[in-house]
Amino acid sequence: MDYLTSFHGILETLRSKPSQAKLLIAGSMGAKKGPRVREILETAKKTGIPVEQVDATLLDRIDPDNKGIILALLDGDAKQSLSLEEFLASAPEQAMIIVLDHIEDPQNFGAILRSADAFGVGLVVAPLRRASPLGDAAARTSAGAAAWIPTAFVQNLADALRKIQNAGFWVYAADMSGSPLPGFAFPPRTCFILGNEGDGVSRLLLEKADQALSIPMLGHVDSLNVSVAAALCMYEYRRIYQG
Repeated sequence: MDYLTSFHGILETLRSKPSQAKLLIAGSMGAKKGPRVREILETAKKTGIPVEQVDATLLDRIDPDNKGIILALLDGDAKQSLSLEEFLASAPEQAMIIVLDHIEDPQNFGAILRSADAFGVGLVVAPLRRASPLGDAAARTSAGAAAWIPTAFVQNLADALRKIQNAGFWVYAADMSGSPLPGFAFPPRTCFILGNEGDGVSRLLLEKADQALSIPMLGHVDSLNVSVAAALCMYEYRRIYQG
């Protein structure tokens, strides 16, 4: 079971109509409910999510920093889960995929999901192992976007890239050795690979990419946070394809 504690995460997840969820609210709140809590309760009612009043100590055991309200996802599904094969079978001719090569920091994961929502990414792909879980920390950082972005968790990233390429997507790895990103002419079906915070894109995936792309740097540090790099890649694609 997953729990969401941020107002943004709870509200957006409720709006996405999760299959099995329950809203837990501290009975001690009584009538002292702020506007954001009232909005959450109204949304839960509209979407048919049950609300249960519980003792505040229960919420404290789940998360000591809770704000008196927690969304329990009974099936552990804090995301819009979708298989890679399902997405590729019905992918539009203009689509963007983001592949995360073992991103381990949930804040980076959440920030990437927030940008993915802003720039209209069709699917985010991540490995089942050695990667950040898509739980409360990622949902909180995503400001609720985790509830809307389809995310496919796969056993093998190399195999996933093969399927993506076979479906007509061109694959670009973010790497310091690549061609400059600004002004690059992306095809309608584009996939970006973003690498691990410490090691970057693995050699295996770099070799499988159609091309490597780099972000020109003018400062004293030689790299950007992966979530920032991801946002720049998405922006450059969306600069060409506005809709």
